[in-house]
Amino acid sequence: MMDFANILFGGPCNRRCPFCIGQQLPLAVRQDNLDRFPPTNLGALIEAVNRLGVRQIVFTGTTTDPQLYRHECRLLELLRSQVTTGASYSLHSNGVLAIKKIEVFNQYDKACLSLPSFESTTYQRMMGANTQVPDLEKILERSRIPVKISCLINEHNASEIDSFLARCQRLGVERVVLRRLLGETRHWEVLEDHHPVRFYRGNPVYDLAGMEVTFWSFDETRSTSLNLFPDGTLTGDYHLTRVGETSTVAAG
Repeated sequence: MMDFANILFGGPCNRRCPFCIGQQLPLAVRQDNLDRFPPTNLGALIEAVNRLGVRQIVFTGTTTDPQLYRHECRLLELLRSQVTTGASYSLHSNGVLAIKKIEVFNQYDKACLSLPSFESTTYQRMMGANTQVPDLEKILERSRIPVKISCLINEHNASEIDSFLARCQRLGVERVVLRRLLGETRHWEVLEDHHPVRFYRGNPVYDLAGMEVTFWSFDETRSTSLNLFPDGTLTGDYHLTRVGETSTVAAG
């Protein structure tokens, strides 16, 4: 069984991350689909989700943020009416539009927000110049759904991780994922004084005074996913950058 299904969006973004994974994808699959309803080949994804019993569907991006998609509510309604697996719907976003679109935000079942730092200078180094740190406290106050924080680690924020996690705890965050960049070979000294309480898909999970923290490696994880790319390509490989090397998912 697939762990989840990704609906991927492409187009202009409200952040300029230098490590954007979408820029590693073939140009043909990351076309702009922010105003396209329904997304190309959505029917094939729904058929595969129902056939394979997929229980989680994720709105995420290649080169853009999914909250820039102009038909979020319509797409959620369509999926809830046609997916028969009892799937939950998750938003993976940078959080920039969360407050402005809070009513839409709360129509998902859960959300994962990419936030590399609470420090303005560090945030701009990692998310693009002249960008502001989203107000996570306000987002959490207005959210009616569980919110997980995803923090990518590199040389700019590695020394801040302890204070980052402590602030997440103070704000009441219950789950954090610390992510290594795809292909990263450097060692980051984080959580070395802690022992994992379990492993998920090969990744260690820690308990920090009740806050769950997972140290996630894209290269080593054993997750599986369906992926609907903006051009309609449908694959079954968790590693998105292998889109040109894997076959498309055949209809049942």
